[in-house]
Amino acid sequence: MDKTNQVNILVRMSKKQRLIEIALVLLLGIALATSYASSDIEIYAFDQNPVGSDKGNEWVTLYNPSNESVDIGNWILETADGEKEVILEGTALYPRAYYIYTSPYQWLDNEDESIILKDSEGKEVDRTLVLSDTKNDNRCWVRNDSEWVL
Repeated sequence: MDKTNQVNILVRMSKKQRLIEIALVLLLGIALATSYASSDIEIYAFDQNPVGSDKGNEWVTLYNPSNESVDIGNWILETADGEKEVILEGTALYPRAYYIYTSPYQWLDNEDESIILKDSEGKEVDRTLVLSDTKNDNRCWVRNDSEWVL
């Protein structure tokens, strides 16, 4: 094999290697961006004891503070008692947007309740403190920085 052919083979190999390296860096960047964005989703507010019947009137609001859309389909909202609500597949939470989940039945306890948000793989993303609301009124719990305010 002459030197020209050897050089051409090395150039082709280095181009392939460079393309592979670029592809790997891009995939890693996408994976990191996705995991970063999904870990930013937070439980923003919820009403565990709305006026009147709790059935069909309790709600939880999620917030996406990131600059990326996050697929929250098949994510789970779990109560302190282990009751689980699954967010509809294909649901996207856009950047700086809110998503309100309302259960068709009563699923939140009025006392000593906590909500845990898990991604589609079951990894915990966020959770509330254990909170109570015994007043059957229009007040709800809202996250204010790191505190929960009724």
